[in-house]
Amino acid sequence: MKMRMSRLQHLTVFSVAAIHLLLFSICPVSSRIYRTNDAVVIEVDGVGPSNFASRNFGNLAPVPMTYAVNPYIGLSSQPYPNFPLWPYPLYKPASSFSDVENVTATSSDSKQQKIACGVGPASPPQRSFPDVRIVGGSEATPNSWPFVVGLRKAGSTGVFCGGSIISPTRILTAAHCVNELSAFDISTMTVSLGMHVQGILPDTYADAQMTRRVSRVVYHNAFNTNTMVNNIAVLTVTPDLIYSAAISPVCLPPFNNAANQFVGKDAAIMGWGTLASGGEASNTLQQATVKVISNAACNIPYENNLSPQHFCAAADGKDACKNDGGGPAVVRNPNGSWKQAGIVSFGFGCADPKYPGVYASVAFFRNWINTYMKN
Repeated sequence: MKMRMSRLQHLTVFSVAAIHLLLFSICPVSSRIYRTNDAVVIEVDGVGPSNFASRNFGNLAPVPMTYAVNPYIGLSSQPYPNFPLWPYPLYKPASSFSDVENVTATSSDSKQQKIACGVGPASPPQRSFPDVRIVGGSEATPNSWPFVVGLRKAGSTGVFCGGSIISPTRILTAAHCVNELSAFDISTMTVSLGMHVQGILPDTYADAQMTRRVSRVVYHNAFNTNTMVNNIAVLTVTPDLIYSAAISPVCLPPFNNAANQFVGKDAAIMGWGTLASGGEASNTLQQATVKVISNAACNIPYENNLSPQHFCAAADGKDACKNDGGGPAVVRNPNGSWKQAGIVSFGFGCADPKYPGVYASVAFFRNWINTYMKN
């Protein structure tokens, strides 16, 4: 396979685990790492944001293939919301919430009150020009996608990956967003929810309605940074989320390991990533509509490296891009709710007409997701 993640070392799971253990031994946080039969689990206790989290670290030069590579360098200083005193925003409980351990639009089981999953716009984003966003999309209406979240590391005002809300304590994202984070990274990692402006431009600030820290990272233990198989992760956030009109879960499809289950459907993608390959990130949430194509057609440019756990989607001039990785690709249910078909995974360039975007199939991994939503 010609594609490579040049900034990600191709380590075995055992060596990744060894590196995590070494980092945990030198970082001043209480942490554990262990393996299950299908996951690497990293837990961090008693941690909060860094006291020097006001640094705004810029991004390294883009890598053509991957949509999300961890940003580490830069020195321009800018205030970072909710740091360093870590005052979690206080909100009155919304009138209705739903427990979404088994997410459907009509879940009757509720530990909280009932907010339906999959709230979103009445139709997919229009394929319009000349707006050039996410790549080739448009600015979303603020809080119109209440399940999309931005992942941040202390020291950076910008989002380095996306994700989606799947329960009051769980965020779904891509393994490549978290598999090489250190104990310190995890201990200071936060999730911005109900956000439209990420606050990377001068005199702008993140408008997230809620911020939560990450206490647990679980990613598939067979994730491969070369082939991008098993590119899935579940994060645990603390304290529990409080659902509202701006913060609510996405619906999840039932388990289905067949390929091509969404072929021909329009999928909405959204994120705060770069607006073009090698371009600047967007300060506001962007959205676009792409169409799911068959794996057979997509396997031609990707040299037969795709499997039923992947699907591809494309549209002229439209794609996810760097820092959109881990974000959702959603399709509409007949009742109008939105379910998450895919997780932004990889591609060659951004909106390159020869290379559709590739997504991890949520339906394929539904049983894996269920396990780490409940445990």
